Amino acid sequence: MKIISIIASFRNEEENINYFVKSIDQTFKRYKNIDYKILFINDFSLDSSEKKILSLKKKNKKILLASTKKNYGGSHSIQFGFDLIDKQSFATVIDCDLQDPPNLLAKTFSEMNDNTLVHFVRKERKENLFQVFYTNIAYQIINIISFGKIVKNSNYFKIIPPYVVNDIKKSKEIYPYWNYFISKFSKKEKKIMYVRNNRKFGSSKFNIFSTNPWATFYSALYYFLLNTYVFFLTLLFLNFLLFNMSNSIYLATILGLTFCAQCINLFVF
Repeated sequence: MKIISIIASFRNEEENINYFVKSIDQTFKRYKNIDYKILFINDFSLDSSEKKILSLKKKNKKILLASTKKNYGGSHSIQFGFDLIDKQSFATVIDCDLQDPPNLLAKTFSEMNDNTLVHFVRKERKENLFQVFYTNIAYQIINIISFGKIVKNSNYFKIIPPYVVNDIKKSKEIYPYWNYFISKFSKKEKKIMYVRNNRKFGSSKFNIFSTNPWATFYSALYYFLLNTYVFFLTLLFLNFLLFNMSNSIYLATILGLTFCAQCINLFVF
């Protein structure tokens, strides 16, 4: 029987925990050839999320829990999760808010017969306006800079075969861009399209003032550092030409400062 380790990094998800576990369990029970483990990584939650998981853990031996001593952020928590799973296990990373469907994960995993890395690609996103706008712009920039090497509209929600899991565990990367980082180790890949839903309960922690979207963006650019600096310096030069042609000092100043800020932020990152 094939087993997949589900890494669920979370912070303050008390409203979603019970429904998340129930959805995973009921979905996997439909298939006789697969099973699962849920590895919850508690990123210093301040609500009753941990208490709920400990209660569920008493009834479901497939649930494991590890907690951090301070808020490290989603990426570090995911790394922590990979460190704790077995080298020979398939793996996935899925958020507790159930925007990514467990039924798609289980169905696809049950039909797999080889060590293919499966990218679940979002053909539609039912999310807040900022998140949709930001991610579309970010993916366009990353796609240009990487020369199409990034799987657009995908993230860490994938089915990751054991040999890739093993390479991830060996890596010393500090802040990986998971979409590309996972792909780096794969030998065979496939894509499956799906619709990403709204959160089941609670509000999104993804907004313009949070660290996660910007850190994720810069971690992606870091893999293509030279291309990134060429891209932003080219935009800066075009901005200079725009100023000379249109004499629009305000627009040119705003755009110029924006491009410079991106280069500085990436350097600091």
